Amino acid sequence: MLKTAFFYLALAALVSLFVAWLAHRWLPSNLNPFAPLSMSEQPSFITQFKIARLKSDPGQCFAILEASQLSFDYVSDKETGESCGFFNTLRLKQSGISYGGNITLTCPALVALGMWEYNHVQPLATEILGQKVQKIKHYGTYSCRNINSAKKGRRSQHAYANAIDIAGFQLQDGSSVSVLQHGPDDTEKGEFIRAMHNTACDYFKTVLGPKYNDLHQDHFHFDMGPSFVCR
Repeated sequence: MLKTAFFYLALAALVSLFVAWLAHRWLPSNLNPFAPLSMSEQPSFITQFKIARLKSDPGQCFAILEASQLSFDYVSDKETGESCGFFNTLRLKQSGISYGGNITLTCPALVALGMWEYNHVQPLATEILGQKVQKIKHYGTYSCRNINSAKKGRRSQHAYANAIDIAGFQLQDGSSVSVLQHGPDDTEKGEFIRAMHNTACDYFKTVLGPKYNDLHQDHFHFDMGPSFVCR
């Protein structure tokens, strides 16, 4: 029995090694689960999982950001309250779009945000609206509170700087595109808002919008928590 079990374990290991070699040899990086993640690679059905697993490998996550065009500072790990704090967290200084400051996120969440911005925000703004986004308007990232600010219950991912709430966008001509105002519209701005919601699901594990509940009527919630939700 022991010899048989050992044989099957060895066979499984060899098959796994062969599959990994085939993936490395033939699959493009964005379809290869074994290939290192690049901030500039096009999303695929495994991109979200590649970003999510960076939580267990902070060194690799930091290296991905250091090789990108994002400018950031490291934030020291610290507890900031009961079940709240910063762990493997960074503060964004500059990207291709202004956020008006106050972007403090865990490393995987910042990778997701940077990839979403690079691959979708600017390209789709140019395609749908004919101009680039100058600023992303947001309601913050870190807040030591429960989900939906309830008095009791589970901590929000905001309590760990693992989430961001996006309210809208300011375009190069100074005009605004708002989740609340334009999300339901049958206009180009409405199309852009819906595209921003859908494409965020390629990167973040949880993406919530106006259709989720009344508390999200005026913003998108993106986070890298334990749940997989796109609503």
